[in-house]
Amino acid sequence: MHRIWKATVLALLAATSSISIALCEEAIKRAPDGRYLVDLNGVIVALPEEDPKDRQTGFYISTPPGRSPIHFYLDDLLHDPERLALRLRSSEWSSVSVGSSSDHPREIIGITVARGVNRVGILVGVDKNCESWLAGWSRLRAAAVDLAPDQYGWTRQEFSKSTGETMFIRFLDEGDRRTGRYYAVHCAFNGGCSTRACRNGLTAWIAFYSSDKPRGEDYSVREFDEQIASGKSVLERLLVDRSVDLSHP
Repeated sequence: MHRIWKATVLALLAATSSISIALCEEAIKRAPDGRYLVDLNGVIVALPEEDPKDRQTGFYISTPPGRSPIHFYLDDLLHDPERLALRLRSSEWSSVSVGSSSDHPREIIGITVARGVNRVGILVGVDKNCESWLAGWSRLRAAAVDLAPDQYGWTRQEFSKSTGETMFIRFLDEGDRRTGRYYAVHCAFNGGCSTRACRNGLTAWIAFYSSDKPRGEDYSVREFDEQIASGKSVLERLLVDRSVDLSHP
């Protein structure tokens, strides 16, 4: 009887596993190189498999006002593809971010990254946070027009003295500062920095560690350009058939 029960349980588990795999394959396609193709509101991202014990790929889905966004990982999506894949395709906004692991601190989704780059992400849909920051970026850009750049081409402003936040701006065309495009990097007192841009319903961002500010180190501005280029290469690997522009108008 015990053997019969055990065989029945194994058969049920195998059947359940086969159904889960079939549902996953139906809801989430795979690229020729094996990466999962996930639809975020019409924008396709390609994600490699990862160790469930070292989850580096996270998703957020919008919820009605007053409720926290739904958060889950890639392995959660693969175990419940019908429900979660549908939410990713149909919510007001959906986002995914990928990061480095403790075992591979200089690698994100198989791409070697510059020192300090630890996470990148995209949000598709209505990004009210990013939209609310546009006016602030514009004011900081206007204030930077008459500032002298450092030897690496970046201008610096103390964004918030009370919190130790600093904003760096780099004009991509020094001959056209008033109307040309620019990069904006926001750094916090803990040494963490980020750059992001939102346009046409797509927000892209890069997070990187720059210095040990609590111990008195200054930001490693000389590394900003390499870190942005490195994070951009990960974003372009993540996005299918889309280019990435992190500059502001």
